[in-house]
Amino acid sequence: MDEIKEISCPSCRAVLPASAYFCLQCGAKLKKSPVSTSASKQALIYFISFFLAPFGIGYVFKYLKQSDHKARKIGIVALILTILAVALMIWTTKEFMSSYYNSLNTLTF
Repeated sequence: MDEIKEISCPSCRAVLPASAYFCLQCGAKLKKSPVSTSASKQALIYFISFFLAPFGIGYVFKYLKQSDHKARKIGIVALILTILAVALMIWTTKEFMSSYYNSLNTLTF
């Protein structure tokens, strides 16, 4: 026979199922709820990681700390996109500035 695992709330000592995230009696948080790995959430994370590169770092750390394999993959992809976006931004800025300085050097007064 399968044994149903139970835990007790650290605040009010109520007996709860082990899968509970909050105490049903006092509302105390028992454990962190898992992060979303839905397709829409992934699209949002990847968009932010690439187009708003510095802000994607928060998602990287949040998802890499998870024990879920899919969540960790999302964190790794977000990290790669953030690194690519920053590298592309640096390269584009360097090329623009080089072009700008070359055009200034060709001016005669």
